[in-house]
Amino acid sequence: MKNKIALILFTLLIISCNSKQQENKINKEDNQQKETSPQIINKKKESESVNYQVSTFDNPQDNDRIQREKESLKQLSEKKIFFNIHNKLIEEIDAEQQSYFKKNHNYELLSIAKGSLFQENSNDVAFIVYDKKNEKISILLYNEKSSTYAELYKDIKVINGLKDANCNFYSFGTLDYQFANEFLISNEDYLEKSIESYLESSYLKITDISKDENFILKDGCFAKNVSKTNLANTLCFATSAVYNNWECLRYDKKSNTFLIFYGQAFAD
Repeated sequence: MKNKIALILFTLLIISCNSKQQENKINKEDNQQKETSPQIINKKKESESVNYQVSTFDNPQDNDRIQREKESLKQLSEKKIFFNIHNKLIEEIDAEQQSYFKKNHNYELLSIAKGSLFQENSNDVAFIVYDKKNEKISILLYNEKSSTYAELYKDIKVINGLKDANCNFYSFGTLDYQFANEFLISNEDYLEKSIESYLESSYLKITDISKDENFILKDGCFAKNVSKTNLANTLCFATSAVYNNWECLRYDKKSNTFLIFYGQAFAD
């Protein structure tokens, strides 16, 4: 009798194990199907197809050229030119932001723009700084709503919508690199004599480009398939010390990215 009971229990145990194995197999197959479903594949392809810009300062392909630029920036900083600009500009920001730069003393302020950038009716700020630690120019963005700072290209990605827009103009390097080369390194002699004319110029704007006299939209270049009706909340960088040339970016909250969507490159 005991042997029969033991046999029945053993048989039930085998049936239970087989059932569990079959259930696990089915679940595994379902998961594999989900992982390779068309929706997920399409999302992966879409993510891989986005060509985000990498800051020229962080691009190893032009290392020799970049090292020369970094050395020039370091020399300007060591001559206290950036320090003197910083001391003038820091007076234009509020106490909270001043505190941030006092804590992050490796940043030297070189240009500031205030306005609504991340959302309507906000007091956001864009900063161009010299990063003494990494010997490069960086672009920092302050989001008033979240009270956070982010570095363009690193913390917030950038897509160059003008790349395939047949704009017929070209500049080497990302916007941080262009600023360094055009307004700092190329103007070293003038900066050594005086920073006053530098401080009087506008290199950075948060503006509505449809209402700003610096922008001639009919002669400029827009990225493909972008809206031309709402042109407020736009972050713009001057790209020439001689001509009225600019490149402008628009923030996309859903993807937390900036798109370079407008540019102009011509003489006044």
